[in-house]
Amino acid sequence: MKTSRHAIGLAAGTLVILSAGALPLAAADNADGSGEDQAVPGQQAEEASKDLDSTPEPVAQARLEIREQSPYGRYLTDVDGMSLYLFEKDEPGSDYSTCYQSCAIAWPPYITEQPPEAGEHVDGDKLGTFEREDGSQQVTYDGWPLYYFSGDKAAGDALGQDVLHMDAEWYLLSPDGEMIEKGERTEAE
Repeated sequence: MKTSRHAIGLAAGTLVILSAGALPLAAADNADGSGEDQAVPGQQAEEASKDLDSTPEPVAQARLEIREQSPYGRYLTDVDGMSLYLFEKDEPGSDYSTCYQSCAIAWPPYITEQPPEAGEHVDGDKLGTFEREDGSQQVTYDGWPLYYFSGDKAAGDALGQDVLHMDAEWYLLSPDGEMIEKGERTEAE
């Protein structure tokens, strides 16, 4: 009997060689090996960031701005107009993030080297930071840790809005510090 070999790539980048007739192997659905599906609903693989670093480079000084867009109303962005999100699993004011490893790849934390500053109509008293497990400083607003979404590619994209991922919802945040639950995910026009 002739044995043939096939290469199969797994999610974690491991290469396994299978011989014909071998028992099938089950691959974990995510990088943490839990087998839980961690795909972001509605996002195609080619839309995801190719950068698999769960600790993005910090900005020198974070600056929060406000964007107004239907149907969300006014919501927080960074200085470049990129949408910022809260994770419902986080507890505001806890100075702790529940988003690490594969979560932080899909939802990179908004991190800064210096204390953040408030743009026009942003309440500077609601701005803060806390130290993540890796020592970086994550920006908070009204106690909520702030994140980007890897699927957002342009200013005004809100493809992370109202997404259920990593066992909780992700939402835009208003200048009042409230989660914005209205509206579905959209690309910038």
